[in-house]
Amino acid sequence: KNLSMAVMLKDDLTPDKMVIGEVFIKVPGAKKSPIKHNTGYFLLLDLPDGRKYSIIAGGKFYKEKEYKKEEIDPKSLNPQQPFVDVFIEPNAGYPFPEGLTVLKGKIVDLEYKPIPEVTIKVKDMAEDAISEGNGDFFIHFKIFAEDKNITLKINKDGYEAKEMTILLKKRITTRIGIIKLIPK
Repeated sequence: KNLSMAVMLKDDLTPDKMVIGEVFIKVPGAKKSPIKHNTGYFLLLDLPDGRKYSIIAGGKFYKEKEYKKEEIDPKSLNPQQPFVDVFIEPNAGYPFPEGLTVLKGKIVDLEYKPIPEVTIKVKDMAEDAISEGNGDFFIHFKIFAEDKNITLKINKDGYEAKEMTILLKKRITTRIGIIKLIPK
């Protein structure tokens, strides 16, 4: 058996870059499933030559996503050290560490059914989010100097647009709870 690639999933929000909870990878086109090694690496053995591979990664606290920018040609890797790092994105259930400025909420309809793929933008700021399948969303504010009121602009086709003002406190997780959208 030949080691074609060793993939390490990393978390950009933890200081040591270690992922939290169970994680997985899938590699479309690989004939064999990745093997999770006790070091945390996912080992891919005997990948057919002559093609690039994308990596699908996710986990309990991470969005399942295809990391196309991580398309890798095993031939381009050092055969003695075929290591690849993939940074994965947290989902709304992520246990955010203390000291981060985060806003969390849930989007539902009038019957409290979750609404996925709702766009949540922060007025006059670059931060935004899209609600997940269960209606949950979060926005992580990387640079935030002081507590302040922010305005959320919430939009989804088929529903009335909504704006709401929230007091966001620096270095804590602000939970705004449930936001109901009204069908048009």
